[in-house]
Order: sequence, then structure tokens, then C-alpha cells
Amino acid sequence: MIYEGAQWEAGLEVLHALNRAGSEAYFVGGCVRDALLGIEASDIDIATSADPGEVLRLYPDALPTGLKHGTVTVRRSGFFFEVTTFRQEAGYSDGRRPDDVFFVRDVREDLARRDFTINAMAAGADGTIVDPFGGMDDLRALRLRAVGEPDRRFDEDALRIVRCVRFASRYGLAVDAPTWAGVLACRDKLRLVAMERIGAELDKMMAAGDPGRAFALLLTASLPERFKQPLPEAWLARLRQIEGAAGGADDAPIVTSATMRTRLSRYLPEHTEADLRWAALFLAGAAPEEAEEAMKRLHFAGKRIKRISDLLRLHRGLSAGSDPKAWRRSWTIGVLDQGTAAAADWQALFDSPDVRAAFGVPGELRAAAAGWMAAMPAVRVADLALRGDELAEAAGRAPGPWIAVALRQLLEQVAMGTLENDAETLRVAFLRDQQES
Repeated sequence: MIYEGAQWEAGLEVLHALNRAGSEAYFVGGCVRDALLGIEASDIDIATSADPGEVLRLYPDALPTGLKHGTVTVRRSGFFFEVTTFRQEAGYSDGRRPDDVFFVRDVREDLARRDFTINAMAAGADGTIVDPFGGMDDLRALRLRAVGEPDRRFDEDALRIVRCVRFASRYGLAVDAPTWAGVLACRDKLRLVAMERIGAELDKMMAAGDPGRAFALLLTASLPERFKQPLPEAWLARLRQIEGAAGGADDAPIVTSATMRTRLSRYLPEHTEADLRWAALFLAGAAPEEAEEAMKRLHFAGKRIKRISDLLRLHRGLSAGSDPKAWRRSWTIGVLDQGTAAAADWQALFDSPDVRAAFGVPGELRAAAAGWMAAMPAVRVADLALRGDELAEAAGRAPGPWIAVALRQLLEQVAMGTLENDAETLRVAFLRDQQES
């Protein structure tokens, strides 16, 4: 394996220092997998035969981030590296963390505790790959396979069941039969996994690869119903109707095919951010209230919930007909109600012809929306040239809730382009409306 880039160079400094001190040291896990696939690694982890005390003596400024599990964090050239002593683990009474950790001297013993063969490889400073479980062969074969007995791996940490789905969709891998059988056998243990961890995994699915296939796999194995807080049943039922996944099938083609594109994939835009993909998935089957409940259960931040919900409500309010005037009015009302950020997100989501086709959004509507948005002289009451106190003075009435109603009516007319946004025009229009009512 060839190491290129500042982060790898900094990591090599750590490996060489450990080697000079008489210890073995390797890059391990996901960084090796991604390097073999030609993907830039976000984090580089190191495993060593040195115990944490030896690492701390070598690097006195290292952070003792996980001494119980043999981990210290070393900083070099602005990069952070988790350096962990070779270890074995035993007992997982909480379904996540080992009850006991034993330091060992052989990197192969350390790799044996990992989840999947593609993550159970190590690379030395000279680029030599240590691959005792056939991870390189599995990458070449586009196959995802658990290390050792799948049931045992999933019993150790049930989140690995969801990670199995993520890796399969992220890297375009087929899940081998024993591993998928382990998913089905152990899936009830997902009730032990905190929803924050589930949400983080699903977010990673949405951020890369084919999230449509990921959710199809989740539905095929009936995993979302087994979360500690199950996701809304009505939404899942609609997604299943789209995908045609009965739930629980152990021989579904989607499991054994590395390249199969699912029906759900048509609804999700490629090469975009996770929040827009989430919005598309919710639009495919969830009412805004169901989407908000799902996001709360997955522990989304409040700002994300609002952003996605605003987009959903804007889309739900659009006219379903073919009348351009109705389109423009419903679009304008949506922008005023949900904001310009939601409008920009809607346009970005429906840039894709495939996504427009999946949702039945006319290309003419998407093309016109940008022009309508640019032509709106006011999108907030504060943008109007007439203030509420000026309305009260013109009407000769005491201020009250009626002012907000009147300003909103004026704002809609200005936004639609049927009324000029200057104080006198707005005042005259308001007084005329008052007389007519």
C-alpha cells in the first residue's frame, strides 16, 4: 500500500517512532479499507503492541482518551491519531461495550475482534498488508462478510447489524448468506442500542453511497420496527409499498446483488447532502408530522428538524394541477410561510430530472420557481414599505391582531407582483380592501 498526503505522512511518523521503541505498529481498520478502494480516509487509526503507558512515555503530550480500552490520542502535524494497544475482548453484557479487555501481542488477534473482513486489515509502515481473514479478496469480489461467526459479532454490538447495511450500500457490496442470516437472527437485539447511535449510522447512510438501497435493506430485514424507538409505522408501510419489500426475506436479490438499484433509489438525489436526501425519503411517504416524530426519535438537532420540515411543508402545499397561475400562487405562499431557505432547498432537491419524475414534479414548475423567487420584491412583512403603526393611523383604529392579518394580505399581493411595494400604493390598497370588506 502506498501512503500519500500530509495525514498519512504524520501517521507514518507515529508508526516509525513506535517501531524504533521496539514495538509493532500498524494502520488499521477503515483507513486501510478506504485506501485500498482509493477513497480519502477521514480518520487514521493505529494499533500497536505497546501498552498505553509506553505510548504515553513516548508521547507525553498524548491524550489518555480511553486507557481502559488501551487507547491514547497522539497529535502530530495538526492531525490526531487514536493509538490503541492490540487487544482481545470478552463479555458484552450491555450489548455494546466489552466487560473485559485483554492486551495481546499479535496484531492478528486484535483483528479477530473486528466486525467485517474489510475492516479487519492492517498495514505496516512499509505498506505490507496483514489480512488474516480475506478482506482484500472480499473487496475484489464486492462481498461483505463478518469476521468469524456472524451471530457472535452481532451479539457483541447490535449496532453492527445496521453497520452491515451501511457498508453494503456505501461500497456497493453484496452481503454473504451467513452474514445476512446473522442479521436476521440477531435483529431483535437492536432494542438494546441507543437511538443516538442508530441516528448517527442512518445519517452516514444518507451521506454517501446509495441510501435508497440502504433503506431497502433495512425494510427487507424489518430492522426499523426493532429499534429501541421504532420509526413511524405508516411511513415505513408506504416505503415498503414503493419498494415492494415484504420484510424479513432472507433471499431477496437486493441482499445478494452488489449493484442492484432499488425503487427507493429513484426518489433520492445523487451527490447531494444528507438533509436533502432525508427530505426526499420523508416526501416519499411521510406526512410532515410523521417526519418530525421520526427525526425526534433519531435525535436530530432542532435546526435540522426545522429545515427538513419546512421543505416538506412547502412541497405539500404546492398545487397538484397543471395551471401555472395556481403553481405560482402556491409556490409564493409556500415561500412566505416556510422561508427562502426552504425554497432554495426545494429547488436543489428537484434539480434532478430523475427525482422530479419519481415525485411527478413538472420540469416547467421547477424551471419557473427560480424566476418567481428572483422576482419576489418582498418575502417578509419587514420587507414591506408600510409599517403596522402606519396602517393603524390610516385606518384610525387602535393597534391589534388585525394588523398582522392586513400586513400578510398586502405581503401576498406584493410577492405575487400584483401590488407595488411603496408606502402610498400599499396604504391605498389597504383602505380599498377595508371599504370593500
